[in-house]
Amino acid sequence: MKFILFVSALIAACTASSLEFLALPSSLKLPETDATIKTTKISTLNENILGLSARQVDGFPVSIDLFSRPRALAVVSVIGTDNLNLGGSTYSTKSDGVETVGFEQDMALIFGADRESVQVSAGGITGSRLALSAKQEVVDASVIKTQRATLRSELEAVYQLAAAIKTAGIQMDNNADVFRVTITGLVGITDESQKQEAVADVKAAIQALTAAINNSYGGQAVVELLTFDAETGSAEITSENREIPSDSHNIQKRDVSIQSFKDSLNTARKGYQVTVPVSSDYPAIFAIFLGLVVILVIALIYIVVGMASIDPEKDSIIYRMTTTRMKKD
Repeated sequence: MKFILFVSALIAACTASSLEFLALPSSLKLPETDATIKTTKISTLNENILGLSARQVDGFPVSIDLFSRPRALAVVSVIGTDNLNLGGSTYSTKSDGVETVGFEQDMALIFGADRESVQVSAGGITGSRLALSAKQEVVDASVIKTQRATLRSELEAVYQLAAAIKTAGIQMDNNADVFRVTITGLVGITDESQKQEAVADVKAAIQALTAAINNSYGGQAVVELLTFDAETGSAEITSENREIPSDSHNIQKRDVSIQSFKDSLNTARKGYQVTVPVSSDYPAIFAIFLGLVVILVIALIYIVVGMASIDPEKDSIIYRMTTTRMKKD
């Protein structure tokens, strides 16, 4: 809990931030690079990209094929630098916090538990079955050059997740998997050479994860990189001293249980008037039935108009059906 508060406090105190798309399907069209988005609106943007909502973000319009939605979303947050320049489309953002609660609830409501949801941070790897597999992966830590203990543990977890995704192979299901990675080990590095070395390690780890996700999902994945430039002059920040002053916040941890989660799901379903989660194939099924109905209606109109315009002559079917045979004596 202290770690979560620490990250939230850092994001709130950031002086500059940016959003970079490292991977995206060809069906997803982004706005011009001069567009700006608030960090609290990124969840709304992702809901629209994954098809959870039709609501667009003001000033940041995107378009995507209805029948070719991404099957995975990865959000990598790096605190301690304003831009990593990994070659993707980069947009400036306004740091006003990060909202993920509503997004996760919608994902659980629509896709249920049969999906992958993995979180990576300095606290380790948590989440679904894939998270358990990632913890068992053995990676070569020698590729990480930095000596910062916090950053090394975070990057090792990123490499473990990338290895687990590669091991899982090609993903062909229609569920939308979500990966969230938070890297805070860059905060507090004041030496320029150490900072460059650490940034190079972060870039390599993110590129490895991006390649693993993109290959596993056949290019139908969105990988977003959020960078926050947190100004601080502190030295090495460890998990022991990540404290938030008690006089600035009075936050209590909410009791989250299975029953409360089910209650929130039932409340959301009543609000949306959905008794069961809607299948991801629903748009295609709706389009097929709508097209069939339109075709049948047009065919019926054509038949009725055609029969009504027939001239009732002796050689027509209407004449034969309406004319009675004269009796003979």
